[in-house]
Formats: sequence, structure tokens, C-alpha cells
Amino acid sequence: MTRSPVLAFVLAGSLGACKVVIQRTGDSARSDTTVDLTTHHADSTAVAAAQAPRTSLSGGEITDTASTETTSSDLATLASELIIPIAGVKASDLPDTFNQPRAGGTRTHEALDIMAPRGTPVLSASSGRVLKLHNSKDGGLMVYAADRSNRFVLMYAHLDRYADGMRDSLPLQQGQIIGYVGSTGNAAPNAPHLHFAIAHPRDVSLWWTGPAIDPRPLLQQAASP
Repeated sequence: MTRSPVLAFVLAGSLGACKVVIQRTGDSARSDTTVDLTTHHADSTAVAAAQAPRTSLSGGEITDTASTETTSSDLATLASELIIPIAGVKASDLPDTFNQPRAGGTRTHEALDIMAPRGTPVLSASSGRVLKLHNSKDGGLMVYAADRSNRFVLMYAHLDRYADGMRDSLPLQQGQIIGYVGSTGNAAPNAPHLHFAIAHPRDVSLWWTGPAIDPRPLLQQAASP
């Protein structure tokens, strides 16, 4: 049975291993936590923590989400909503990292890495709302957000810190600062970058699920005249 990619950040200890991967049976031993923060710095104290969402262990298949068809019309609509989440980055400068091999060629990256100096503002690529502020030992400080259509999930990882006032369910405006580029989690300390990913779950409330979509052509389309 084909296993659907899910929105779970599992990153090895270098930029070259940055990856959004399928959660498999072996991943059940991970100890990542979902954290709601009242302050928005990397060294903040979490006031509420719960076990991260888990997938079924039955054969390793994902059973909490269904396959979602993504049409060309869906992608065109999404592209019309987006901007590049780092100011000053040209569409032509975006690296093609989505299909890069990871884990010795057993996986592909399925995300876009945008290199930028530590502390560079990260912008909300679309209007929408925050679904979850998530703190993972691998992905570091992350934001999961719904797009304007409330059908896609946009993910921002390795943030150095959140923007002031960030919280779950916060409405977002396109271009709003949501955090700052960093290397939290397992990103290489000397290579700060934004790990930006898009997925299309059957329901955005299942923010950790959904087939991955390559952000690069959408951002290039959005930036074209």
C-alpha cells in the first residue's frame, strides 16, 4: 500500500539532511512534543505540552487522513495567494531542493530551503491563520499555518524565535512577520535557513498530515508578472 507523506518534521543533524518525511512504524519512538507558548523566544518555558500526534502502527499506514486530490486549479489558486516568505529573495534564486535525495537516497526532501542570515524576518506567505506553534527536537521552532483558502497547510521550520504576539489560531495577513530565520532543531548552526513546506490534507485541522507539494514552482509563478 502506498503511504502518504505527512507533515512531520524529521531532520537529520545537518542542512543536507533537512527533510519532511513519511512517519513509519519506527517513528513511534520519537519524543517530540507539541508546545503552546506564551512567550515567543527559543528559550521560552512551555506552559502546556502534549504528546505529538501519532499515526497508526498498523502496517505503518497513515489512518488518520485520506488521500486528497490536488488539481491544477487548486495549485493555481494557491499560487495566486503566495509571496516568497523571505523579503528580497528573487524567484530565480530559489533552490530546487524538493526532490533532493536524503537518508542515503531512501527519501526525498519534499520542501524548500531558503538560506538567509540568522534573524532575518520570516513572512507569512499567505493570509490565513496559525494552526499550531510546534516545538520539535528535530524541526526546532515551527509554525503550521492555514492558507487563505483554508485548504493547504504552510510550514515554517528552524525559526530562531517567533514574532511577538504569535499564538495558535491567530489570523495572519500576507507579509506579516511570523518569526525569524534560525537553526533551531537539528539544522546546522552555521547554515541558518528557512525550511518551507506545503501540504494538502483532507482537513487543515489535521495540520501534521497531507501529501507534500513543491513550493518552488508556486512561488515562481506567484512572482512572475
